[in-house]
Amino acid sequence: MPRKRDFRAEYQRRLARAAARGLTRSQARGHARAGEASIRPPKTIKSDVRLETALKVLRRTGRQAGAAKEAGVSPERLRRFLRENALAERRGRTWHITDRRRRRMTVISEGEARDLILPDHEQASLNGRHLAAVQQFLRTNDRQLLLPFEGHAVTDAKGKPYLLETDPNALHRIASAGGEVFHEVYRLVQ
Repeated sequence: MPRKRDFRAEYQRRLARAAARGLTRSQARGHARAGEASIRPPKTIKSDVRLETALKVLRRTGRQAGAAKEAGVSPERLRRFLRENALAERRGRTWHITDRRRRRMTVISEGEARDLILPDHEQASLNGRHLAAVQQFLRTNDRQLLLPFEGHAVTDAKGKPYLLETDPNALHRIASAGGEVFHEVYRLVQ
């Protein structure tokens, strides 16, 4: 026959252990009041494809509810993901993206493809647009696609600038050397 539990005694022991640790009664119950620290470890929402898609849409449109709906996640889950990972913050009625995660990307510079860690979204976005233009140039051989990137450089996480390659001959040489340069646009570095 199973032993009968004494819930009242268990609860009293729980309160006594919390008091010995210097916690309040509400913290001991597991429902800390506003301003009190929770005794439970914080749950972090891991990034997944849908949340990253929602962040991308939010960056483009500025509408959190629409971004969540388009990506197929709930607005509450998106808000929590943004807040816990410090990816965006509310200023009044608008969202401001504060995403400072590093990204590992292939950068085509000085006649070779390098695998670098870029410090933020702006550098990764510039490099991504350059890679897309290079791919389209290799298909069409239209030099005009490379002109917007002449003289532009991306800066890696250590602060070193890398001038983006715009020489058509160098780009054709890199493409014909083998290996897939454009297999993965970027990877987040944790």
